[in-house]
Amino acid sequence: MVLEFIFGFLLNYPPAFSVFVFSIIILFVINIFYKILINQNDAKQTKERTKEISRQMKEAQKAGDKDKSKKLMGELMSQNSKMMRMTMKPMIVSLIVVIILLPSLATFYGDKIVTLTDNKGSVALDGTAYQVEKSGSTVKVGENSCSMPCTTEIAGNDYRILPEGSNVKLAQIVAVTPFSIPFLGNSFGWLGWYIICSIPLVIIIRKAMKIYM
Repeated sequence: MVLEFIFGFLLNYPPAFSVFVFSIIILFVINIFYKILINQNDAKQTKERTKEISRQMKEAQKAGDKDKSKKLMGELMSQNSKMMRMTMKPMIVSLIVVIILLPSLATFYGDKIVTLTDNKGSVALDGTAYQVEKSGSTVKVGENSCSMPCTTEIAGNDYRILPEGSNVKLAQIVAVTPFSIPFLGNSFGWLGWYIICSIPLVIIIRKAMKIYM
């Protein structure tokens, strides 16, 4: 019920903004569990101690003190193990949250596979049915036609149209960045855009919530 309300609201906005906001919601929910299930004072102390041990190890290695380096390495491994035990429970809960919530994005922005019979089929986009016809590498969706692989606008949204065996796949382009990201390009589907948004957001949210992980 809550998800239906959220998506009912977000679908009134561009996909890039909707996925961005939804990623905030997912990360906020996940980090609530990190906040509740981990003693933040202990986590902060462990993190600070780990940094201090790393600093001392560099000094010991620089000085050639192998015995001290070995001792510090053992303590560092102990601190890392302690941190791992702290995060185990919220990590499991977070995985459950992602498994439950993330597929909701695919429902609205996931790829559409058009099954063709005699090179003809249909696809529903934003509640509207479009006839699809394929002739060689050329595909026509509604009134739009192009030679696969290609990108075309349908009902106000951009789709990457690709061959999928004897069928056709429509992959919605959720976001286009003003610059190209190395190895990734500048156009992204819902999952790619969700990951890109999540990387800086998780840092900002954890800092705002004072989560020391």
